[in-house]
Amino acid sequence: MGRVPPLVWLLALLLLLPTTAGRALVGVFGGAALLLLSLSLVLGGLGWLGWKRMKSQFKVCGNCGATNLGSATVCVACGSALDIGSQPSANGSFDADATPASSATIDITAEDVDS
Repeated sequence: MGRVPPLVWLLALLLLLPTTAGRALVGVFGGAALLLLSLSLVLGGLGWLGWKRMKSQFKVCGNCGATNLGSATVCVACGSALDIGSQPSANGSFDADATPASSATIDITAEDVDS
């Protein structure tokens, strides 16, 4: 078996002994862990804010319901002109003519078949 390097033993001894060097080493490791945790939280928050900003730039086509980005004036899916003030609805769904869903669904009934 391989021998454990003396540096590993020294670090283990510094962590286990209640000396000033051991406490400093624990403080450095704790600080690095806290920095990594806070950095991930900050980056996650910035990503969420960026997504909200990008989502506010979406335009929904009034003709087909396709989502268009940026300063598009023509729908990329159907080619119709986009309204200047067109924004997505609060729930993100498209409702072109407000037709009730019950009139657009198919009712299916089950029947027993004797063979």
